Amino acid sequence: MTNILLVIPNLGSGGAQRVFRQQYDFYSQHFNLVACVFNKDNLVQADSNLNLISLNVPAGDNLITKAVYFVQRISRLRAIKRKHKITHSISHLEGADYVNILSVRTEKVICWIHGTKKFDNEISGLLGWIRRRVFIPNLYIRSDHLICVSEGIRKELQRDYKFKPELLAVIHNGFNADEILQQAKNQVNFPHNQLPVLITHGRLAHQKNLLALISIFAKVKRNLKCRLVIIGDGELRDRLVDQATSLGLVSYKRWQGDLLSPEYDVYFMGYQSNPYPLLTRGSLYLMTSLWEGFPLALCEAMICGVPVMASDCFTGPREILAPELNTKQPTAIPIVTSNGMLMPLANSLASIDFWSDEICKLLNDESKRTLMAQNANLRSKDFDLTKIHKKWLALIND
Repeated sequence: MTNILLVIPNLGSGGAQRVFRQQYDFYSQHFNLVACVFNKDNLVQADSNLNLISLNVPAGDNLITKAVYFVQRISRLRAIKRKHKITHSISHLEGADYVNILSVRTEKVICWIHGTKKFDNEISGLLGWIRRRVFIPNLYIRSDHLICVSEGIRKELQRDYKFKPELLAVIHNGFNADEILQQAKNQVNFPHNQLPVLITHGRLAHQKNLLALISIFAKVKRNLKCRLVIIGDGELRDRLVDQATSLGLVSYKRWQGDLLSPEYDVYFMGYQSNPYPLLTRGSLYLMTSLWEGFPLALCEAMICGVPVMASDCFTGPREILAPELNTKQPTAIPIVTSNGMLMPLANSLASIDFWSDEICKLLNDESKRTLMAQNANLRSKDFDLTKIHKKWLALIND
């Protein structure tokens, strides 16, 4: 009998959490499934129907409490594995990976690697040094499979951490395009006028480089009348609003109950359980991330028929938009592909100028944007969820 354990630190609005939910739905149809979280913080309404076991262990606020809680999680997860006679344990995100590996009994241990380890700027300080030099090379090697969401991550782990090729495999994130397009038909309250709409969605965090995006938009707006829509919430919310204000931009802030009207420059739409109706309003989708794994948001925009422009950051966008390009370093100049545009990292005045110039060109060329959106939509079909399901099934049956 196959008994699968899914484990993740907690559920929220991130990409890893979305894959966790997809696997919950799929594996529960084929096997006995147990789903586990460290705690039930940040649960969204949709998660209330999930049958989740909580370890009830909080996050530590210093090295001592982190170590104590770490040991508690290992002990409690091992007890769950014993009780439910787990045969395969699948973990998502690094904290869950380590607990999964160290609580092993007789089951197969599978770790899902959602992001770059080398270029993640949030892996820093003493704890970052421990993660990179101790935990990653010495713990991950004890798993049975490391499943990478992009080929770029697989190459990184093999090159920088010397993991054996047979330990590593690539399974891209998958999408139910029909479901996304159906949800995109829902009504949405957004003021209509004829101005082009630049749009993005995701967590308002350092990784997404949205401060640079607002600077880019301010330069674009000097040459073309347009609006910027940012969907999502996060720790940089207030700082982003301040950045817009400092650049002379007027911001709509959904969380403050502002009256929605066409008079704003930047629309901060907050967290949306269904962002797709808003995405379809976009004239051009912008992703300025400094690093990614396999960006769900980019593919969602492609499915919604929006032309896309993405930073050529480490792992992810190039693999989606231009898999035929083999160079290792991010581009220093804009690259036009049939599926969208790859842009330099927006981390300098020169690169911000590149972005604003190319945005203006695309906004003035509707036929090019239309063709780009059509090709991107076709490319998104390569990541159809039914294809990914077959790989998930083979992973267990093999």
